[in-house]
Amino acid sequence: MEIAEIVKSKLPLDWVTLPQFGKLIGLPHGRLYMAKDKWPEGEVWKRVDNKIYFSLQGWNEWMSQQGIQKALEYEAAASKLISQSREKDAGTLSSRTRRRQRTLPKRENYELV
Repeated sequence: MEIAEIVKSKLPLDWVTLPQFGKLIGLPHGRLYMAKDKWPEGEVWKRVDNKIYFSLQGWNEWMSQQGIQKALEYEAAASKLISQSREKDAGTLSSRTRRRQRTLPKRENYELV
């Protein structure tokens, strides 16, 4: 099936070349080529006949999963910070004493006779 037929049939286009994928996600070729090793081969990208292709569907699924993973990591970190803060506050509340206010000696008024 030719690309024109795919577009007319409104079938979802999945695997695209490196330059096409770079244009779609806004990364230059060189950076995209180096970054591909961080992504799962076969799901996000693959090499066929010495050409690199990227899966739009695989990219979207992987990015969604990364977003969920990052959100969970952020939530865990925030929860840890909150619990540490509560532990710190709990330990200092009981030992906290009220600061005495500095009092100045009273001035006595002496009358000259």
